Parts: sequence; C-alpha cells; structure tokens
Amino acid sequence: MLVVYKPGGGGRLQRHLRWLRAQAKQRQLTISWYETTGFYGRDHDAIRLQAQVQKLIVVVGGDGTINLVVNAMYGSAAQLACLPAGTGNDFCRQFGYSQRQWRAAVFSSHCIALDLGAIGARYFVNIAGVGFNAEVVKSLRGNKSVGALSYVWGGIKQLFCAPTVQLTTAQGPELQHGMMLLLANGRFFAAGLKPAPLASLQDGQLECLWFSARNWWQRLVVFAAMLLGCHQHLPWVHREKRTQLDITTPGLAVEADGDLVATTPVTIRSLPGAVQLRVLPATGSSD
Repeated sequence: MLVVYKPGGGGRLQRHLRWLRAQAKQRQLTISWYETTGFYGRDHDAIRLQAQVQKLIVVVGGDGTINLVVNAMYGSAAQLACLPAGTGNDFCRQFGYSQRQWRAAVFSSHCIALDLGAIGARYFVNIAGVGFNAEVVKSLRGNKSVGALSYVWGGIKQLFCAPTVQLTTAQGPELQHGMMLLLANGRFFAAGLKPAPLASLQDGQLECLWFSARNWWQRLVVFAAMLLGCHQHLPWVHREKRTQLDITTPGLAVEADGDLVATTPVTIRSLPGAVQLRVLPATGSSD
C-alpha cells in the first residue's frame, strides 16, 4: 500500500495518518509513505514508479492531491482509495460518505470503474473549464487562507472583473461572449458549489455547460442561483452531454480540479472506466 499526502495538513490529515499507522500494525501491512513536494513533475514521476508495484494507493488530502495521483497511476493496475482531508473535497463530496465510511472503503473489496476527463495527456476527476472558473483559480494563486470560503470570496470578486470568453469549437457552433464553459465528470467544484447536478462518474460522458451570462448582474444571478442549486433553469445556462470537445480558440487558460493545467487550443474528452476506486459494497457512487 502506498499512502500519498500533502505536508503541513491540519488535524484531519494527521488523524487519518495516525489511523493508517494503527491499521498497518493491526493488519500487519507494509505501508510506503509519500509526502508531496509541491513540484508536480517530480511528484508525478515518483508516484508513477510506485504505482507499478503497489496494489493500492491511498490519497489523504483534497482534490489537488487526488488529481496528482490519478495522473500518476493512470494505466497501472493499482486501485485508488481516498481519505478526504483537503479544503474543498469536491470529488469525495458526491459520495456522501462519513469519515468512518471512507475509512471502511480503504479496506473494501468492492470497486467501481471511475471515468476520468482528459485534456491532452493531463487527466481530471472532477470538472474542467475555461473562463470565469479559470480566472478565480488564477486570482487565488494557491492561497486558501480562509479555507472553503476562499473560493466563494474569490468568485464574488471575479464576478465584476473577469473578462467574458468567446469560444470556437470543432463541433460548432461558435459560443458567443459569455461567463464560462465547464466540462464536468463530477458534480461539485469550488468547495461545495454544484454546477453539474446531472453529471455522472460512470456514464462515459462529460456534462458540458455553457454559461452565456455577460454582464455583472447576470453573473451575480447565476452565482447566487448556483449557491441555491437552481441555476439550470436560467436562460443563460445551456447543457448537453459530450464525449469530446475540441476548443480551437487560442490563448485561454484551462482549469481542472482547482489548478491551471493548459492553454487552448485543447481537446477535452472522457475516458470511461479509467481508474478503479474503492467504495463501500452495494452503494457504489451516488450517481
């Protein structure tokens, strides 16, 4: 078993690590520990080497650490288990598990085949997009000093200053000036906002959402409606399912799982059943 975690985590992370050490002693398991360095390439390569020889990789952390690990383990036979200990925990949020249930899932014999999204050779478990969400991530610069509220505060500030985006895709038609485009594998982002309530982790497709709101008051209405979970009824929200979208407009930042990962033009596609995720029996995901 390989355990991957980000250093300097809070009390929840330390409690998970103590629990794993106790489990290793009780179950007579050998655990390899990997503390991330903050340098994506270095961490990716080190974890990828371990993924070739480990049967299980346990992520103790949030969405960024999960994203790192799935990128490193993709194509290996290793299984993934999660112990949420991040700021947003948006990927884990959609399962509705308690801490006790997540711990039980680590040693579960039941797995689901989890879809991933792909942006070139970079993978994501949750949501990718361009426009407003990328501007929020860019403005935070990794600073989440007020925890989950960092996303809300960053979002409110960007409502008034983020530029609109205009997109051309190979699939057409041109998307005129608007707020953002999201391609969702999971349902949550930004520490609990639920922009894609119909997204599924196991249907082999991405939920494609185009937010055509242009001015600040339309954006404010969309943001408030998203907080209340009723944004899909607005005239500025358009959705469809896609297995692939080719964005041909150049020079736009692309955000995925809370990090800036690419610049357009890009191809974003679904990878069905790409990773085996340990879950509790008879429940699977909550899709």
